[in-house]
Amino acid sequence: MSNLELNCKWHFAKQLGGREDGPNDPMQDNFKKTPYASLIRESIQNSLDVVLDPTQPVHMEFSIGRMRAREYPNFFELKKHIEGCIKHFNRNEDAKVTYQPMLDYFDSLSQYDNMYYIKVSDFNTKGMNYIKGDTTQPFYAFVRAAGVSSKNDATAGGSFGFGKAAYFYISPIRSIFVSTQTEHNQRFFEGVSSLCTHEMEEDRDLRVSVDYYDNNDGEPVTKQDNIPVRFQRTEPGTDIYILGIEGTDKGAIYAEMIEAVLRNFWMAVEFGKLEVRFKFDHETFVDINKETLPKLMEGMFKEEHDTARRERNYNPSPYWDAVHSANMDIRHIVIEDRLPNLGHVVLYVQKNKKATDKILYMRRPLMLVKARRTQSSNGFYGVFVCDDRNGNEILRKMENPAHDEWLPSNWRENGKIVPRGRTAYEELENFIIKGMESVFSSKTSGVQQIQGLEEFLYIPTAVEDDDEYENESLIGEIEGIKDEEGNSITSDISDAVQTPIEEKPAIGKVMITDPVEERQKENKEGGHLSGHGTQKKRKRGGGGLSPKRIQGHFGDSEEGIQGTMLTEVPVRYRSFAQMEDGRVVHNIVIHSDYEIEKGRIDLIIGGEQSDDIVAIKSCSYAGKIEANTISGLHINKGKNVLKISFADNMKHAVKLDAYELK
Repeated sequence: MSNLELNCKWHFAKQLGGREDGPNDPMQDNFKKTPYASLIRESIQNSLDVVLDPTQPVHMEFSIGRMRAREYPNFFELKKHIEGCIKHFNRNEDAKVTYQPMLDYFDSLSQYDNMYYIKVSDFNTKGMNYIKGDTTQPFYAFVRAAGVSSKNDATAGGSFGFGKAAYFYISPIRSIFVSTQTEHNQRFFEGVSSLCTHEMEEDRDLRVSVDYYDNNDGEPVTKQDNIPVRFQRTEPGTDIYILGIEGTDKGAIYAEMIEAVLRNFWMAVEFGKLEVRFKFDHETFVDINKETLPKLMEGMFKEEHDTARRERNYNPSPYWDAVHSANMDIRHIVIEDRLPNLGHVVLYVQKNKKATDKILYMRRPLMLVKARRTQSSNGFYGVFVCDDRNGNEILRKMENPAHDEWLPSNWRENGKIVPRGRTAYEELENFIIKGMESVFSSKTSGVQQIQGLEEFLYIPTAVEDDDEYENESLIGEIEGIKDEEGNSITSDISDAVQTPIEEKPAIGKVMITDPVEERQKENKEGGHLSGHGTQKKRKRGGGGLSPKRIQGHFGDSEEGIQGTMLTEVPVRYRSFAQMEDGRVVHNIVIHSDYEIEKGRIDLIIGGEQSDDIVAIKSCSYAGKIEANTISGLHINKGKNVLKISFADNMKHAVKLDAYELK
């Protein structure tokens, strides 16, 4: 048998006292929901950070390959160490849940079976250098350390050293191979497996959690001829092999990764900074580059608008159009400025009445960091980019380890928040506010509401301006796709992220609650509300929102009144928060097409992940307050403004349900 391994084998050092590593790893929660999308974000970001020739795009290749088990017998000795993990933590259920499937995987392979892997390759990059004992070198930081980053460049996308976890958690056996060639033609190769502290049957010694696969006594292979041929590089860059994936899942894996490229890196592709190839076999592949991007966007994201409730599922197409068609007509607008702290910034805007007023945020690597709804209803899609080196460094310091938010509280020195971060954050939001005012000067009152800003900067709003503009995607007939509860995502405000100041107009509902005997009488006389039918819809350009019968009895509790029937009357509403005498006051603006004599409203706190209930402390309208409910309200036809304080004295995104007792 040929020696394709070139005598590479595993080197697990003995555990000589000190802390043991258990089977639980909290880092996996950052990647397990969308593992292949996480791989795309982490791998491409890492490669964009180390471009060799900035005048040319970084080229990435993703492919699925296989190696035969019998050709790498030393590699399969890893099974004994996995058995040792279960043995050492034999009373720990998490150890069994984590490591038993690994054993089952090894047991399922015969010597003639193939082990599949994902190969991630980059080109036009600097590769990863290694010098023994030098903890600043990138190969050491990536392969031989945890929580260490070698990124000193201000443009670097990641700086926490945790992104490598995305590779390990895709591997069912927590193992990868890394082969790299530097710009000076130095070559390094090593395999690494991340398990837990374990014991071996033959010597009963404890072994450390991380193992290295090489033929250099536990050190990276440094000579080209000593690297197994399959894993040799021939030009600068890095190959990473993620071992043990399920070969039958290739179609789903490629689909998730291609979507992730288009959602996270479309701007880098559009500006010619990145090209990505997915190789299905030697002759079949999908190329994502500046030339193919328009067709791929059209084919994969067929909807015109972004109505997704979750950021990871957003539709990038209208935002790409805002950039691709910049300044081509009056609907596509570009706003540029040079700010004192952030430097050069750009805001791309695509005006569209049915748009959801969402802005994507990016910095110099041109990767999506976050997507946030504004609290306006102007009808636009926006893309904010800071491409300044100094500004990019400030924003990088305000990122969290997942690279999906900017908050001043993330930038700390000696445990204290750095004031410059707060200043830069306000600077960023003020730039967007002024940009929106310039674009929609005829529809704004000089104020734009930006998600997440209220923690740092108070922006008032005028209740009187509430009727100035109505976005068709938010009121009127339901448009767009529906969620599991049957609500229109287009008109649901639960897309709000973090804690907003002001919310868009949305559809709430008023329940007309009749005693049973009155309901029976009115059934004979022609129904509720002076004969309004239950199927009438609001006409475009005017008209009302019709009531709808809800059948059901309710007990004497917060759900309702004993022996009553409910009829739903939809209303339009919005909310915004402001400070009054040291307390947070929520202004709930309700527009009703009907006068409601004895109304009741339930206020639900809406967030990105879930809804919650917070007790109401006071209300400007006369009524009985109980928990999150106010009853005995008189709601006039037209506009009603309620000033409400919650018991927790915090700002919230508010969702409204309302009822009328007759």
